[in-house]
Amino acid sequence: MSDIHTIPRGNKMKNILLSSAAIALLAGAASAEVTWSGDAEIGYNDDVEDGFYYDAGLYVNLSQELNNGWTASASLDVDLESSSDDTFSMGDVDTSDWVLSISNDMFSLSFGDVDTAYASFSGVSALYDNDIFAPNDGADDYEDMYVTGVDSDGDDITDGATAGILLTATYGDFSAAASGIVIDEFTFDGTYYTADDKSNGDIEYGQLVLAYDFGMFDAALLYAEDVAFDTSGAGLGSDTGEDDMVVLSLGAALAGADFGFSYMDYDAGVTGFGLDVSYPVGPVTLGAYYVSYDFDGGSSEDDAYGVSVDYADGPITVAAYYETVLGEDEYAIEGAYDFGMGLVVTAGYIDGDDDGSTGSFGDDDDFAAYIVAEYDLGGGASFLASYADANSVAAESTDDIDTGVGGYELNSGTTLALSFEF
Repeated sequence: MSDIHTIPRGNKMKNILLSSAAIALLAGAASAEVTWSGDAEIGYNDDVEDGFYYDAGLYVNLSQELNNGWTASASLDVDLESSSDDTFSMGDVDTSDWVLSISNDMFSLSFGDVDTAYASFSGVSALYDNDIFAPNDGADDYEDMYVTGVDSDGDDITDGATAGILLTATYGDFSAAASGIVIDEFTFDGTYYTADDKSNGDIEYGQLVLAYDFGMFDAALLYAEDVAFDTSGAGLGSDTGEDDMVVLSLGAALAGADFGFSYMDYDAGVTGFGLDVSYPVGPVTLGAYYVSYDFDGGSSEDDAYGVSVDYADGPITVAAYYETVLGEDEYAIEGAYDFGMGLVVTAGYIDGDDDGSTGSFGDDDDFAAYIVAEYDLGGGASFLASYADANSVAAESTDDIDTGVGGYELNSGTTLALSFEF
């Protein structure tokens, strides 16, 4: 290699400029990032999975730094599931959770399988999120919400959304989120009309959340367009549809306790307010809430209330609650013990009156008595043994019994599973 001191002045400047350009190019390349991860599971369950089952997933995340502090990113999940068609090639291949976004320190714009604005809202949730009506917190909740036809077997063909759009902004103690859903497939063969006030390609189901943190106090406002409702069993006859909802929530932290107040105005003919409180006492946290509804046309049950106790200290975790919403009770007691050396045992009992009679948002599939033993094998590997005895018809044939402690999604019946993360 030539000594730079022996190169003529003109050529020396050219070399310096080329070197600078190469450094800039390498710096730009270094700012791009592509990461891969995955997981795999093999298990046995004879109640839901009909014996052995297996699946795997591949996850890719892409990120690129742009000018002026902006970053572009994208993510995609590739799901491989066991199938009777071709066991040795893993059978079905599907993709999900695709998201494309651009963001900086203040703003973020995302498109795809995104959260809705409602996902960032907090308040007395029993007031506006219950078995009669509930805003959706994810774009995928709209994917199959409309019947667009019937297949050759006589089963419904469902569709509804192509993707969601989410815009978020933060400035100091102020935050805002706005979202919408891109509509798809509202007619089929000129026969099925699922939403005569919407068209393919339109952005519908708008949501807006505004929030401000004052320190000891906070406030938030939710507007949700076309929130679906089903008043079956609520003393209002059987009625379904969509209407707009507005919720105002206020919070305060006083004397070690957290207080919340929410007021709702729902165009379907429902108003109401709710209060909640949470108070920690050492390792114990006590909670309670009360909600009052005012249904136009009257209702035999027009309130909801609940109490909860949570304990966490060392290897022991315990959680219990009781609530009644529009005349239906729900209660649970759950706990976990960490034996050390990677072994955690979790058990619980969840039950209630919910059989779907209060509307299409009912029919709870989490009611079950269960026990789980999970052993951490290290390096992202674990072995799980569980048994879940269903307490409701909906829970008898599901792979989605959600536990309040441990965050498990259990199969009904006995399950043995070995899983890996890479």
